[in-house]
Amino acid sequence: MSLFHYRAFGSTGEAITGALEADSVPILEARLRTAGIWLIEAREHGAALRGEEITKSRLALKRAELITVFIQSSLLLRAGITLPQALERLATDFKDTRPGTVAASLLEKVTIGVPLHQAMATYPRTFSRHVVAMVEAGETSGRLPEVFDSLARYYEWTDSLVADIRQALVYPLVVSTAAAALVLLLFTMVVPTFVKLLLDLALEVPTVTRVVMWISDTLIASWPWLLGGTVAAGVGLRFGLRVPRFGRAFDRALMRLPVFGVLVTMFSLSRFAHNLGMLYKSGITLLKGLEICGALVGNRAVEAALGDVRQRVLEGVPMSKAMSAHDVFPGTVVTMIATGESSGHLDEALASISEYYDKLIPRRIKMVFAIFNPAIMVVLIGTVGVVALAVVLPILQLWNVR
Repeated sequence: MSLFHYRAFGSTGEAITGALEADSVPILEARLRTAGIWLIEAREHGAALRGEEITKSRLALKRAELITVFIQSSLLLRAGITLPQALERLATDFKDTRPGTVAASLLEKVTIGVPLHQAMATYPRTFSRHVVAMVEAGETSGRLPEVFDSLARYYEWTDSLVADIRQALVYPLVVSTAAAALVLLLFTMVVPTFVKLLLDLALEVPTVTRVVMWISDTLIASWPWLLGGTVAAGVGLRFGLRVPRFGRAFDRALMRLPVFGVLVTMFSLSRFAHNLGMLYKSGITLLKGLEICGALVGNRAVEAALGDVRQRVLEGVPMSKAMSAHDVFPGTVVTMIATGESSGHLDEALASISEYYDKLIPRRIKMVFAIFNPAIMVVLIGTVGVVALAVVLPILQLWNVR
């Protein structure tokens, strides 16, 4: 079966474009004709696509827009409205907006017999793999409204978490920026002026003052190299992270950082529990769920561990036992998974893990930044103190000479 991109016109004469899987063009034409659509042109996937189709497939909805779409879809389907009618209502309500464009395109495909999950898969920047998989499971089980509810709650949780992190980062970023600007001002403007005065007086320069002068000279003389080295290091890191082995080592190193490492681990495990719990509850098999979750945890070390866990589960090893062989999974998580497996309620165990991290992560964020903010102030005060000492000592020496 091939994917065909087609142009057609409907019963009222309006132009229609879309994509549909079929064994051949005649079969595609017959399916469209059944829906009251007349085929004009069809091209198999791999031929040049029309600009309009390419533009649509690149559409990306914001998180808030996705939440609204999922909530309204769930409400409409629970009210007994059919899926095509629900999509038509969404397209009308969000007319001339990105959600409206996506809803209209989905309606066009669903109307001619394309399953909703396949239609969603043509928008990879909007609907991720786990969304498509959950919708497919919901269509198969007839629990599509419940699936949309779960997706809305998940994205609301993600949005809340991101908002908490951004709020917690505002003060440290402002203070860090101000501190960096002050340090640069001291070493590139204040210290050079003072050095010129010392050289004119021919005084003996204390050790602290010499160190500060060396740092100032280095920043002024070598700033192009320092800036270029920083940019090169950033670019090198970005390309290096594309190498699987280096990426895993880097993420594992992040997990071992003091103070911040525990938070990095919590984020990954929370995503794992949320996504696998939703997928499993929607009717997706454990093996398929583990495969999808690997790309959603946001941590290459945890992703590699989940890949090994999936392989061992495929061989018949219990999931909790497979997880216990990897140190990225805390004992508490392994114990809760084992309890869920033995009781036959793995989805409830995963939900409990999600709730546990939902409560723990915000508290941990507050604790981390409660330590981080004073640390920034201590570093800033220490830097200013050293520079002040480097200035005061020669002045005291001049005073004693007189």
